Amino acid sequence: MIESLKAQLADWKQTRSIILGFLEELSDADLDKPLPRKVLNTIRLQAYELTLFQRDIVDSLTTHTVDFGTEYIYENWPTAQIIERMAELDAKLERALDGMDGTEVIDYYGEEHNIHQIISCMIGHENMHIGQIIAFCYAAGINIPESISEPMALEG
Repeated sequence: MIESLKAQLADWKQTRSIILGFLEELSDADLDKPLPRKVLNTIRLQAYELTLFQRDIVDSLTTHTVDFGTEYIYENWPTAQIIERMAELDAKLERALDGMDGTEVIDYYGEEHNIHQIISCMIGHENMHIGQIIAFCYAAGINIPESISEPMALEG
């Protein structure tokens, strides 16, 4: 794997570790507490949606076309199942990136995006959800795990 993709993969792993921290350290009650958002109105549902989005991005690495065409149906999977699915997708991502040289182009809604843009899109999407989850935690009175709040310099 080329150095630039190694760096993006390291960024991805750091970003993903934050979501895993929420899943591993919050109670089921906190993961399922209603949040002020339509449809993806719990932390659990947001984490599940991240697996659907990542699946489509990772699949595009072999099909060379990003296809979010399949309607997302949100399910309340148990935490362990979400974590397991994330691990599977992360391993599949790493295997796909391993053979790439950085020149790969993916069709993203009719526009050509290079592999770095596609990985950045996935990282950005995950970070957007992290921001929402943090804001929702503050709004809903959910204590942010110290493993997340401390390195991010968050207030509780």
